[in-house]
Amino acid sequence: MVKPKTFEQKEYERKLKESLADESIVDSATGTKITIEEAESGHWISHDNEFRTVSDSDLDKLLSEGEKQVEIALNYLRESREYRKILLTEEQLDMFVQTKTLSSYDDWTYSNPYSFESGILILPTPELNGVPYYENDYVETHLMFWKKIENINGHYYLREKSSIEKIFDRFRKDDDLHLKNYESFTFNKSFDLIRINRLLENFENKKGLQIEIKDENLFVKTTKLVSIEDIKRIENILKDAR
Repeated sequence: MVKPKTFEQKEYERKLKESLADESIVDSATGTKITIEEAESGHWISHDNEFRTVSDSDLDKLLSEGEKQVEIALNYLRESREYRKILLTEEQLDMFVQTKTLSSYDDWTYSNPYSFESGILILPTPELNGVPYYENDYVETHLMFWKKIENINGHYYLREKSSIEKIFDRFRKDDDLHLKNYESFTFNKSFDLIRINRLLENFENKKGLQIEIKDENLFVKTTKLVSIEDIKRIENILKDAR
């Protein structure tokens, strides 16, 4: 399986062609000067800029409210000592690649991987080609948490129900998992459904999420543009998820 490129890798592949005359490139996200070789590999670490945030005056210069929303969320991660900027290992990236959550999209990239207690956070940017509701292809940066949960097993994927599914569910109750307004898909049954359903109680009345349980791994992804509100919302959910 081909590994998805990070958002930065795709951007730098484009910009490299314009920058070959220079021996170094400035990373626009961090202000760090890196070599062309580092940019091509997609691997570099900027310890000096790890907690660097975008000032209020710079936020006002951003072009759109969406850009401001993303930078405010990133500032929260940069300022918090609960999160540490990392590079994903091959094994960690494989875990994300193998999720049903991300493989449901036509393509995806990711950026800003952070570690936190018991898990990892990334900002995936999924792509849907030819979506009828959009003039162009659907591309938007979301939020995805991965937390380790001990002593659970099975493989399940949950997403919000469509209007048709809500109607059908009035007449049939065939899901292994019971989370109101969420459709569940079973890929490998758990030996302890009671424990899985108890874990899902933390998500009661929570909207706009994709949830995946794959043995001792819990993945939670939002379905709209990343925001500081969603970061804090999922933090509170995961706090009691065990």
